[in-house]
Amino acid sequence: MNIYEEQYRLLKHNGAQAWAGEGYKRAHQQLAVILQELKQRSILPSPGASFLELGCGNGAMSSQYMAERGYEVSGVDISQTAIEWAIERFLTLGLKGHFTQGDVCHLKQLEADSYDVIFDGSCLHCLIGSQRELCLAEIRRLIKPEGTVVISTMAGKPKKPEDLRDFDADNYHLMRNGRPWRTLKPLTLLEEEISKQGFSIIYTDLNHNPWWDHATICCKPS
Repeated sequence: MNIYEEQYRLLKHNGAQAWAGEGYKRAHQQLAVILQELKQRSILPSPGASFLELGCGNGAMSSQYMAERGYEVSGVDISQTAIEWAIERFLTLGLKGHFTQGDVCHLKQLEADSYDVIFDGSCLHCLIGSQRELCLAEIRRLIKPEGTVVISTMAGKPKKPEDLRDFDADNYHLMRNGRPWRTLKPLTLLEEEISKQGFSIIYTDLNHNPWWDHATICCKPS
């Protein structure tokens, strides 16, 4: 059982609202601000466009937000429990969405050039080393030629003393139990990494938090 499946089983059993647990309300409000800003800047297309969330969890974040506004929503997550939870959630809310279990590094079950928007639901920073290149390559394959990719990711150095002690600054890894847990790169290196995978960056924003910063990077296939 992967760690995400284990965590989602526990979250659902404990009656949590989403992956963020007690921080869900704050995370959802922050997400809404970001998506509203992108819509006002005409970075996001009009309702009816196809929208894929990578790392969708139980569908409570961008998938639900976009479905409520008339987008054609799909979601992928590595946890089968999360996917079943997302389906249940959308049925309860009367929303339309298609959710499937899968690894964001290997999404051959999804057709190329299929989505107007691909949204990284705080998934990229969970990937380590070569996984990141594989994921970005899949995003590049799946996005339509005129589509928009929105990457939402942890950025910069952690700020809490206990996290700084566990931060491998040479490899940009936040460690847990002696193993890489999250990737935290400076914004400039994130932009460089994304550009190398065949994207042109059109907008960036950096949200400052007490624990670590969070970047929003919007790009199009180049």
